[in-house]
Amino acid sequence: MVMAYIQILSGNHDAALDEIELLLSIPALTTLEMLKVDPIWEPVWDHPRFLQLLAEG
Repeated sequence: MVMAYIQILSGNHDAALDEIELLLSIPALTTLEMLKVDPIWEPVWDHPRFLQLLAEG
């Protein structure tokens, strides 16, 4: 999760989404519900890949 957050802060949204997709694919504390409401992740809320994750979730 830390790497995804660092990527968000760096403006590397695709790299952050790579990390998020990995975390969602394994047993982890990361959930789509958390990502949708935590303002840390707001920069990717309208990103097509994030929207696709929501649609698939």
